[in-house]
Amino acid sequence: MITYVTVPQYFENMEEATIGAWLKKEGETVSQGDALCELITEKTTFELEAEGQGVLRLILAPEKSIVPVGFTLAFVGEEGEVLPDIEAENLALKELKKDVADTNEATLKVPSLSTPAPATAPPSSAGSRLRATPAARRAARDKGVNLEDVAAKFPGKVLSEEDVNQFSG
Repeated sequence: MITYVTVPQYFENMEEATIGAWLKKEGETVSQGDALCELITEKTTFELEAEGQGVLRLILAPEKSIVPVGFTLAFVGEEGEVLPDIEAENLALKELKKDVADTNEATLKVPSLSTPAPATAPPSSAGSRLRATPAARRAARDKGVNLEDVAAKFPGKVLSEEDVNQFSG
């Protein structure tokens, strides 16, 4: 029987997690309780344990992926079992998370009548998506630091809270 490995919601306001290292590789035998991968949240880092046993058949989220709660990361099952197609469900979860984030961001960025709108748009990072842990985003917000500036100092990296702290000095 196929076991879905999903991102659990460990605390009430947990919305997403970053995949740290995969501790098992596709094709490896997995026992119930084995650590499969590291999950990094804004509050903690922990090892996600297997809820079933068999073979780690397919990894759907590579290391450093930022995925929402409920996202299917991998499948554990027996060799030869047909794997379900959950691409649409995973994509829907990501879109829902993105839509909620965009709505929240738009609500936060409504210009007031007393504050003039900026004359120029903020610089974009050459069309690439800025990648940062939730803790890094919170630290940047708390310190008033632009994550694009931090990303310029640490190119090609998923930004961490330590990077923001090091940048803001």
